[in-house]
Amino acid sequence: MKSRSLWFSRVMQLSIVVSLMVIFLTAAASAAPLVYVVTVTQQFGTLDLASGQFRAIGNSTPDALSNLVWWKGALLTVTISGPNIGSLARINPATGEETIIGQTGLGFNIFDLGAARGNLFVTDLNNNIYSVDPDTGVATAITATGMPPDPTIPFTFNDDGTFNLCDEGLYGANGKLYATFDSFALDVTKAPPSRAHAHVAPALYQIDPGTGAAKFIAQTEWNLTALVAVDGRFYAFHGVIDGWDSTFDFPIAHAEVVRFNFVTGQTRKLADLDPSLGIILGAAPVRR
Repeated sequence: MKSRSLWFSRVMQLSIVVSLMVIFLTAAASAAPLVYVVTVTQQFGTLDLASGQFRAIGNSTPDALSNLVWWKGALLTVTISGPNIGSLARINPATGEETIIGQTGLGFNIFDLGAARGNLFVTDLNNNIYSVDPDTGVATAITATGMPPDPTIPFTFNDDGTFNLCDEGLYGANGKLYATFDSFALDVTKAPPSRAHAHVAPALYQIDPGTGAAKFIAQTEWNLTALVAVDGRFYAFHGVIDGWDSTFDFPIAHAEVVRFNFVTGQTRKLADLDPSLGIILGAAPVRR
């Protein structure tokens, strides 16, 4: 009887240990940082920053969207191509439905959306900054930030056959706006296409929302397309060019999630994303 009691006791102890491990692992999995994202392939959904797993919400959006910003309980974005190009829009987090608020007036030149100190801002391809009326979408010029403008027109070919691209991330944190920017041209004859000309080297800037003036912080990695902060940690999305689609004359690329240091500009890769998503053009934390 004594040996049976001892055996039963040990089984119960093991059961308790296993149960605690299951609870711990479940809690750890549920605590994984989740963000909403919009992609170049016009998908909206949630993304696990630890694993890179994406869950689509709703159908494809009518427009390609740039950045996601929480604003008084609403999730806002701007349209950078499509029938409503140059507009401020709202995304329903539950359904992925896009609702146009109004035209900013920037049209094709609109670039990115951010919020800081209770105000909305957009940038254009010349890295000018504008305040945005959240009710109408109308953008009002503030100033040139001092960040280098894009010296080319994105998505155009040069005389030597190279193809122009640029990247920007914009995010509000601690009362400031932070931006990354680069501009370059691809040699599309290479497999995969490689950077032939560096028009503007990649850098991280801090923008004063009051004056619009930008301060250089550090050099950073090429092809950072969006920034986000979750639970005090900063992340970025890195675009990796994989090939060239000769039918549409456009690069084929996938995205990586990286940890991002807002002081040094350094990155550390965390996960590759599904190539079908393309690059990530905006992110915002999921509010639990």
